[in-house]
Amino acid sequence: MTNTKNSIAGSVYPFLDARTPMANSDLLPVKLSVNLKGAQFRIGLKLYSSPALFEKAMSSKGTIPKEAKALKDKIDEYHNKGKEILKQFPKANQRMFTNLFKSETALKISGKTDLGVLFQSKIDELTDEDRAGSKSFYEQALITFKKFKSTFYLEDITVEWLKAFRAWYTNQGNSKATAQIHFRCLRHIYNRAIKDGYISQGLYPFKEFTIGSSSRSKDVLYPEQVKLLLDYEPKTNGQARSKDYFLFLYLCNGMNIKDALSLKGSDIKGDMITFVRAKTSETTSETKEINVYLHPEIKRIIKTWGELKTKDYIFPCFRCTKSDIERKKAKDILARNLNRDLRPIGVAIGLPMNLTLNLARHSFATRLKIDGTPTSFISDALGHSSSAVTAHYMKTLPDAQYKKISESLLKF
Repeated sequence: MTNTKNSIAGSVYPFLDARTPMANSDLLPVKLSVNLKGAQFRIGLKLYSSPALFEKAMSSKGTIPKEAKALKDKIDEYHNKGKEILKQFPKANQRMFTNLFKSETALKISGKTDLGVLFQSKIDELTDEDRAGSKSFYEQALITFKKFKSTFYLEDITVEWLKAFRAWYTNQGNSKATAQIHFRCLRHIYNRAIKDGYISQGLYPFKEFTIGSSSRSKDVLYPEQVKLLLDYEPKTNGQARSKDYFLFLYLCNGMNIKDALSLKGSDIKGDMITFVRAKTSETTSETKEINVYLHPEIKRIIKTWGELKTKDYIFPCFRCTKSDIERKKAKDILARNLNRDLRPIGVAIGLPMNLTLNLARHSFATRLKIDGTPTSFISDALGHSSSAVTAHYMKTLPDAQYKKISESLLKF
């Protein structure tokens, strides 16, 4: 693969902007004109000069006066940084160029590609696309990697580096599952860097390093525990709401809270709710519709905490929000409050784990497994792309189920 890192992707040159003179002065701002992928834009340098002094500073003839020389040195510093950005980041867009130019990144000193810049470029894209959830993954990954090594360069990422990070991260008491999320973010950035010509495919470290996946079974509520929850009499309005939201998620094919809050009246057609998981709609080109029967209990919950017949969101949490960032903030606050009110319910009914909204999805999948439902059907109900993904959500059968199976083996 040809590395384009040493090619120049555009051009930069300093100029005097006569359109915006300093008030009550003959001084004009010195700016840098950037031509990038056919687009042209200007960046202010916080320098001012008279036309005569600027002309002397830019002159290549003879010895220039001391004042002009001082101005020229400052302009050259900015000019060279602009050229170095174009050299090291040939795929940069206007935002990335501007961020790099205004940062304190010492491009020439490192001689390497700053991974923080590539991460920030991805974060900026996700901001433009209003994908707050994905954005937070990359932001947290960047923060964590920089805690591990304050110098964070593309060329330093080797199998040994990845192993050292995982050992350091887990020794801090963090989970392997969260490390895997950070690694996936880094792998995505590395793959983009290869595509954009910042580094060779031959250096790719993820061929020999396995990110892995968490195979640990999830905590679930087995059917008898769901029955205890269903029969529980809430002590407060908050408990009543949290119990109903949990049951709603459970009855809606283990729907997650974001998808539940995103439901609109138009998603209800007759006795069915049809929706597409936000998670898959943002990360794949294939939109898989999930169908949920409008169980009478689902109708009751909607009527209690939302509106069944509306063109707006069924539940009120996302009403009046204008962006995914606002919706994420509202969702996080509600989920935190719901989980807070679920905890004492779990204690009261004797659960061995904390009762949280996340258990609804795993409990739904496990209930279908216990009932002998084919994994392919469970996969469709959950909106998964494969049965292998579905297996991750299904808890091992309870001991009583194994006992029942065992006792039946010699019955004819």
